[in-house]
Amino acid sequence: MQFYVSEQKVAKDRRWAIGLIVVLLVCCVALLVKAVGVSAGSELMLPFAGLAILALTIFATFRHIQQGVAAYPSVRLDEARHQALVSYNGVSVQVDLLQVKSLRFQTRFGRVKSIVLKAGTGELFKLAGFEDMDGLIAALERLVPADRISRTAFLHQ
Repeated sequence: MQFYVSEQKVAKDRRWAIGLIVVLLVCCVALLVKAVGVSAGSELMLPFAGLAILALTIFATFRHIQQGVAAYPSVRLDEARHQALVSYNGVSVQVDLLQVKSLRFQTRFGRVKSIVLKAGTGELFKLAGFEDMDGLIAALERLVPADRISRTAFLHQ
C-alpha cells in the first residue's frame, strides 16, 4: 500500500508559508529602515545580520512552496514482509516494523493528527496529513507489535 500527503495539507502549509514570507518581508523592511537611520558604521551589524538570516529563511520557505507535494514524505507498506519504505527528497529508508521501538498515535479531539514512529535503528519519523490516514493507522496497528503502540494527547508530545 502506498500513502501520500493530502492536497489539503499541502495547501494549508502553502498558505502558512506565504504568511510567514509576508511577515519576514515586513521585518526586512523594518531592518532596512533601521540601517538607513544609523549614525555609526558599527550599528549596521545588527540590521545586516538580521537581513541575512531573514533572507535565508525566506529562500528556504520559498523552496518549500516550490517543491509542493515532493517536499513531503511518502510511505509504502509491505504487509507480507512487515516493512515500511519511507521516501523523502529522493532518499528512501526501509523500516522493519517488527523491530520498531515505539509507535505513537498523537490525538487531538479524539482523532489521530500525527503518527510518530521510532525505528529500531534510531530514526524518528513523524507522519501527518496523509490522504488515507485511517488506512495508514489501521495498517500500522496490524503490522507493529501491540505492546509498542501507544496513544497520547496531541499537546503532550
